Amino acid sequence: EISRMEQGHISLDYHPIDLRQCVEDCVEIFRHQAKKEEKNLSLACDLRHSMVLGDASRISQILNNLLSNAFKYSEPGASITVRLNENNSDKHSSYELSVQDTGIGMSEEFLQHVFEPYARETRFSARSVVGTGLGMAIVHSLVKRMDGEIRVSSELGHGSTFTVTLPLQTVTESETSASMKPAESPTQNESSAFDLR
Repeated sequence: EISRMEQGHISLDYHPIDLRQCVEDCVEIFRHQAKKEEKNLSLACDLRHSMVLGDASRISQILNNLLSNAFKYSEPGASITVRLNENNSDKHSSYELSVQDTGIGMSEEFLQHVFEPYARETRFSARSVVGTGLGMAIVHSLVKRMDGEIRVSSELGHGSTFTVTLPLQTVTESETSASMKPAESPTQNESSAFDLR
């Protein structure tokens, strides 16, 4: 998948989605794991416009990777918080999605390499960690593909916070309904209003 991204072979399927619901569904998947591992998982949303043009599967992939890492590098009793905020209220709002944990954190030295393929800081973990080491590289590539940005802050023993900012166009209820109408006849040569590819 990394190779396909680097070669520009990953396409994005933009269509009207409920961003709040998308994030809530992702977080819900981890509820059982949080209970099993005795970790506190919470979600906070602050949105004026929940309907946007976006790729739900790719946004879910980003959040799943971030949450997986938060669980992987935290111990029982840790808190994992997901926040979704809308920065603007115009037609081209930007949305900020963050995952904060109170886990083992990362060294300042490793932070410079966290998005590199196969990069992993294991010397500070008391247990072995299973995985390919590609999760953060995939997240970074997807965010860039969406013209967004990702930043991370962390400190050893004090957890980490990953923040993703995505520029997403808001859509109205009428625009959402229009996009769900049957496709026009090909003879009319009209393209979909939401075909951004």
